[in-house]
Amino acid sequence: MSETKLRVGIVGAGSVGGLGGRENSHAGGYRRCPEANLVAVADINHKRLQQFGDEWEIPTNHQYDTAQAMYENANLDIVSVTTHNFHHHQPVIEAAEAGIKVIMVEKPLAISVELGHKMVEACEAHGCRLLVDHTRRFLPHYRKLKQMVNEGVVGEVKTITYSGARPLLHNGTHTVDYAFYFTDAEPQWVSGFLNQEPVSDPGGGGMVVCQGGVVVFINCILTRRESLSDTIIAGTQGQIHFCERRGIWEYGPLVEVSDGYGTRYDFSPITDMPQTFELDDYFYSATREAVDCFLENREGVSTGRDGLKALEIITAIHISHKTKTQVQLPLAEGLDHVEIRSTGQ
Repeated sequence: MSETKLRVGIVGAGSVGGLGGRENSHAGGYRRCPEANLVAVADINHKRLQQFGDEWEIPTNHQYDTAQAMYENANLDIVSVTTHNFHHHQPVIEAAEAGIKVIMVEKPLAISVELGHKMVEACEAHGCRLLVDHTRRFLPHYRKLKQMVNEGVVGEVKTITYSGARPLLHNGTHTVDYAFYFTDAEPQWVSGFLNQEPVSDPGGGGMVVCQGGVVVFINCILTRRESLSDTIIAGTQGQIHFCERRGIWEYGPLVEVSDGYGTRYDFSPITDMPQTFELDDYFYSATREAVDCFLENREGVSTGRDGLKALEIITAIHISHKTKTQVQLPLAEGLDHVEIRSTGQ
């Protein structure tokens, strides 16, 4: 093991972290990055901690009962926080206070906007890069779509319609975040709906009205195990439509025609789109981004502020549904304390 490589630790020895020797995980992703070494792990469950350490060849002296102990002794450059949703905030804040330069936290950022703010502010105060694992932001397909929008192929973006999987926070955080990946318009008002599941984190959706007249429609009401993630980005000059599960990536400029309403969208497949969509690349692409952010000393493509925006919108959807009102953003004082106690089910 070369001491010149970046030293990486993981907080949370579960399956997302890599338990069971799972290659499609944070541990598996870092192992594919030649510049990085996974040198430490922390978890309060001793049996799971030992198993994880054995599977990823982490010596016992770098298997820690607490994140704080790992930060104090392992001399880390990068850490991934892959704990339960309830416990994201403390390891991130402690990592920032310990001066770890790049911190990758699993989605959702936190279970309340208040905690999310504390995480983001701690990282900014200590000069750390906070990345949120909204996985598709790291993939070449989505970067290609982002480039097209930035280059103006749809003109001025007016609406984004995005469907995804419930529960609204645990999985819908992806859907909300990706929608705002394609627009810089700041959200101003939220009108939301939750389905009737008797859980803290049900399915739901809503309409988000943004500055400049951009409107985002979110639908995470129904599906859980399988999500088509059907999306339309509509602008003044055309539309992008994609559905990753069906391999649809298409663009339609708005063209003049002699019949009907006088215009139509002339859809065709997007050229230069990567030919394969590998699900096993999610975690590798995220860890690759964490390593590159360290090496290039730059912000990531999925920042703590991005994750906080998605969290605040989802919290506003909950508040809107329960109060039967439109909710203004940023959330008023006190509303940031609202918790969505997501268990991931």
